[in-house]
Amino acid sequence: MPKTLDNWDDLKFVLAMTRHGTMSAAARYLDTNVATVSRRLDRLSHDLSISLFEKRGTGFVATLAAERLALIAEDLDHRLRSEIVGMAEGNDDVMIPIEIAAPPAVHRRFVLPRTSELSEYLPQVILTLTDKTFSQGLGEADIQVRIGRPEGGRLKARKFCDYSLRVYHAPDAVLNGEWIGLTQRFPDADYLLRVYPDAKPSPRYRVESMPMALDMVIQTGLPGLLPDFMIQPHHNLVLADMPNNDLKGELWITYHETRHSDTTLRAVVDWFCSSSSKSGLKLASQ
Repeated sequence: MPKTLDNWDDLKFVLAMTRHGTMSAAARYLDTNVATVSRRLDRLSHDLSISLFEKRGTGFVATLAAERLALIAEDLDHRLRSEIVGMAEGNDDVMIPIEIAAPPAVHRRFVLPRTSELSEYLPQVILTLTDKTFSQGLGEADIQVRIGRPEGGRLKARKFCDYSLRVYHAPDAVLNGEWIGLTQRFPDADYLLRVYPDAKPSPRYRVESMPMALDMVIQTGLPGLLPDFMIQPHHNLVLADMPNNDLKGELWITYHETRHSDTTLRAVVDWFCSSSSKSGLKLASQ
C-alpha cells in the first residue's frame, strides 16, 4: 500500500532543514528546539520509509527525496501566501507583509532611502528586509535580489541593473600592498589580487559585507573592492589606477512563479526596480 503523509505540518520541517542545513538553524527558524526537529524528521522518514537527510560534517545534506518534498512544501508555502494576500487586497484594514532578501549593499543603496516613499505608494505593505540568501529556491523571502542570473527553480526573474565592482581608495593613500578584503563567502572575495599587482597575498582586514568594506576603506584609506552603485561624492574616494579594474555584475529580482498573479508583490517589484533609475543607474531593459 502506498505511503501517505498524515501530517502536512511535517513538510515545514523538511523545508527548513533543506534551506538551513543544520538542525540548530532549522530549529531557530521554526521557533522550536533541535530535539523536536530531529524527532519530526525521523518520524516522517520512518512513516514514508525513505531517507531524507545524510549527515555531512557539521551539517546535513538533503537526499533527492527530501529535495522533492521541499519543492512541494515551497510551492504550497508561496501559493498560500498568494491566496492570503489576494483575500486581503481591497481591504484597507488588512496589512500585507512582504519580505525582501538582498545583499546589505542593495538594501542600503536602493531600499532604505526610499522606505517612506513605499509607505505612501503601498500603505498596506509591511516591509521586512533581510540578507538571507539560498542557493536553491527563495528561502522564506517573498522577493530575493540575487547577484547574477538565477538558474533552475520555479522562479520568475527580472534583471534589476548592471553594475561594476572596482577597487577604490583614499586620494592620498600610500599603496604599500595592504588592502581591504571580503570574507570567503563571497565568490569574488580576492578579486582585488588580480588587478592590484603589488598586493600582499592576504588582506590587512577582512569584512563581512560591502557596506562594512566601504566604511573600512573610508576609515583606513586602503584599497578595497566596492560596487560602483555604493560610491558617493562625499565618500571622497578615487578609482584605483590598476589594470582590468572593472568586474561586471548583474542584479536580478526573483520571486516564486506561484506569486506571479500577486498584484501587491508585483507592485513592490516594480517599485524596487524604479529605485535603480532614481538612483542614477542604468535600469536593465524589461
